Amino acid sequence: MAESLINSIARLRVLEKGLLTRETVGRLKSAKSFEECLRILGESGWGTPEPDTDEIDSLTDARLRDTYALMDELMPKRYKKLVEVFRMRHDLTNIKLLYKLRLRGVSADAAPLDRCGAVDGETLKKAVARGDYSMLPKRMEKELEALDVDTYRGADPARVSYRLDSAFIEYAAGSGFAFAKQYFGALADFTNILGLVRGVGADMLLPCGELDAAKLQKLKAALAASPEKAGETIKGPLESGALLEAARAAVEDYAKTGRVSAIENARDEYLLALASERKSDIDSPAPIVGFMLAREREAEVVRLILTAKRSGMDSRAADERSVALYG
Repeated sequence: MAESLINSIARLRVLEKGLLTRETVGRLKSAKSFEECLRILGESGWGTPEPDTDEIDSLTDARLRDTYALMDELMPKRYKKLVEVFRMRHDLTNIKLLYKLRLRGVSADAAPLDRCGAVDGETLKKAVARGDYSMLPKRMEKELEALDVDTYRGADPARVSYRLDSAFIEYAAGSGFAFAKQYFGALADFTNILGLVRGVGADMLLPCGELDAAKLQKLKAALAASPEKAGETIKGPLESGALLEAARAAVEDYAKTGRVSAIENARDEYLLALASERKSDIDSPAPIVGFMLAREREAEVVRLILTAKRSGMDSRAADERSVALYG
């Protein structure tokens, strides 16, 4: 593990050159076959799949393992928790799946877990099965213990997700890192906007965002009464701020097109932009985390493209997900 942030950032400048460019992603999407995609990835430094494995899993899993190994090398010890905070996003996905399976009395043995978390999937399976959450952050541990009590006689899956999401956002935003507070506060805001569009009640909005309850209530009323004016409730003519501008544009796009994906894409672009705009910092761990997020996005886009090529389907999902590559 590095001790000098400046040295790590210098090394990161070299590593960033190995990120997939938009042009390379375009070549992958226009490739004539699955095999051609594998060749392009090999030429781009992704290597080749391991023998007797699923090619897609082999390539993306190896890329992610390499990414997290680099995080261990690059991130100075005093910032190690920041990497764990961001990787805990994936643990949260796994925890919600495992917890809901347990509530339904369904075995988690074959559960398709996200491999990007800070906690090993098998460890999480055993933890949720036993109700022992001691390896998780205290805020998450307490919420899960409370859920064990509250769901003893039955549970609403949506409410379970909301409570776990809220606990995680509070943990992440309150972790003591300015970048994490900014990132997860914005994630809460966009998640709340998506929730209102999808009809989520005011009692299930996430904490820690910039958009307060009053503004969100105005947005909810506007979406019901006059969607074309809903963006004005987020950012008025005398208000400023990148998040407010991005959120307003997303809501206006949704009002015109009816596509929820407009808000999802705006969220992804904004969150990656938060990391990208800090690339030049030499006294902050944000560029290192940004590189990790970019690598994770690469793996997601590559998986979507390869899956589409192998199945003979179009890559429309990859088109949307690859809009906001780390630039």
